[in-house]
Amino acid sequence: MKGGTSAKDLPAARGGRRFLAASLPFALLVAAGAGCAPVRQRLIGEEARTAATFFVSTADVSFPLRASFSGIAELSGRTVPFLAGLSSRNAADEILGVYDPMGRAVLFLRNDGGNVSVTRGPAAGDFPPGDIRPVDAGPLSVGRILSGAPGYPVDGGETARAADGGWILAGREQTLFSDPSRRLLSRAEYDISGKRVIVTYPGRDSPEPPRTVEVEVLGNRIVLRRDAD
Repeated sequence: MKGGTSAKDLPAARGGRRFLAASLPFALLVAAGAGCAPVRQRLIGEEARTAATFFVSTADVSFPLRASFSGIAELSGRTVPFLAGLSSRNAADEILGVYDPMGRAVLFLRNDGGNVSVTRGPAAGDFPPGDIRPVDAGPLSVGRILSGAPGYPVDGGETARAADGGWILAGREQTLFSDPSRRLLSRAEYDISGKRVIVTYPGRDSPEPPRTVEVEVLGNRIVLRRDAD
């Protein structure tokens, strides 16, 4: 992106062809399948207002954001390791680099605040192909998602209560879920240009950026573990 974040701005990744499969789920962020919404009980009155205020508060993230991750991708019964580095100057200038375990760049997931695109790194080999078309993702922020916040701005939606007592906020582009204590964002489901991506934060116990982020795309599972600062 001209004048924006470049690969050299990414946090250094710490650390065959078999690895190339690990980059597949990141590319599939632009090719995911649609799903169905869970059962929920609609909220009204004061509880509805309190729930809405809670979800607005979860979007409080300060830019710029930089982080590095160690991860695994579970693909068709195989587990493949990878490294990742995030550089997010703001919600419209972000890049997530994906590397093999030796730190060689395989692909870059770029977000310009309207489109999400995948480009090849020097170690891409046969994947990803060079003709993956950008997806119109709207005002999505990858940095917010990896920081444990809603990926899209929170600007309305229908509130509900889940079976575990947690709150739900269903909007047009995202459905957000609190933990049962109603203190933290624990899960989000995104409708990205009609395609579905599920993000969870297992073991989260504070509003700080979660140590673990799980992403599900087309039946594949990506687990990212944030490196210590």
